[in-house]
Amino acid sequence: MSANPLSTRSLLDLTDLFDRSIGPVSDADGQRMHGVPGWDVFGQTSLSAQDIAVWTECVGYASSYPAPCGDERLPVDLMEDQDPSRYRYRCPETFRLKHISAVEAAIHAVQPSKFLHAIADLIGIPQALRKGIESPLLDGNLWALGKARIGAAHTDIWFVRGLASSVDTVFRHLHAPTLPEQGLILSSGMALPGFVRPPRNYRFASIRDVIVDYVPKPSIDMDLLYRTLATPADGTLRPVLPVHFDEYTKTLTIRTKTKPWVIKGDRQPAAVQYMYQQALNDRWVLSAAEILGAAYSDKKTARSQRMQNLFSGNTEWDDYIANPEKGKYGFRLE
Repeated sequence: MSANPLSTRSLLDLTDLFDRSIGPVSDADGQRMHGVPGWDVFGQTSLSAQDIAVWTECVGYASSYPAPCGDERLPVDLMEDQDPSRYRYRCPETFRLKHISAVEAAIHAVQPSKFLHAIADLIGIPQALRKGIESPLLDGNLWALGKARIGAAHTDIWFVRGLASSVDTVFRHLHAPTLPEQGLILSSGMALPGFVRPPRNYRFASIRDVIVDYVPKPSIDMDLLYRTLATPADGTLRPVLPVHFDEYTKTLTIRTKTKPWVIKGDRQPAAVQYMYQQALNDRWVLSAAEILGAAYSDKKTARSQRMQNLFSGNTEWDDYIANPEKGKYGFRLE
């Protein structure tokens, strides 16, 4: 990822902040700014002060502050202080002057270009295809991220925020005859409700659902994106499984394991990929013969007859593949 790499948890929090950055906040001059006040940012997320400085920009300062008053908070006017590092307000309980830092009074907005390039990095969109990131649509809430390889095909990827309040506008835009017939729209907030039929052959998914949330370094569940595209218009999306196999990097990730397993060669990854594909269909325990058949699908003779032979020389496989009963194998999820 670009600029100050984030952990998975911090990226999810930044995504939430990006989605909330369209919210209106009045500044000291009465103008409507779009962003999130500092008091709703600092201490409320896993983002550090450095993360916020790198990924957001200050677009102004709030004109009011929800001051504590008993068990509730009341909006009070914020005023500039002689000390430029703070703002003052009058306490609604004691009527005394109190202060908050200028950082808390600042209205923070996630920088769209920087954030979207980070998402494009995770999806694997080439830099040369990202021109749409610098040309936002629909009042700055829809972007054409570019084309990415999902499965065997290259697909147009879009990114939208504020989908809940702009579904009709987004749908009208996607019906434009100049756009391709199909594509994938990632949302920083909600996904499209199951009862709403998407336009043409477009499919929607929440970016929060496709970010693999059980590994420390951010990654995208490309298989889930593929299944989203393959889902019927009136279908439902299956939840993220506790295991994921990336066929392009030949990497197996299990939620309960701290270290992903990068598998070399061709036969072993083919076996694990088959096990994963069957897990998607809720088949978690398979016979050795079935797994070996997938690993040696191109050979009818001179192939391994035992799992131990297939994984000969690999010292890690037993940490990720369990043998719950004789001749049966599945992922070691505990």
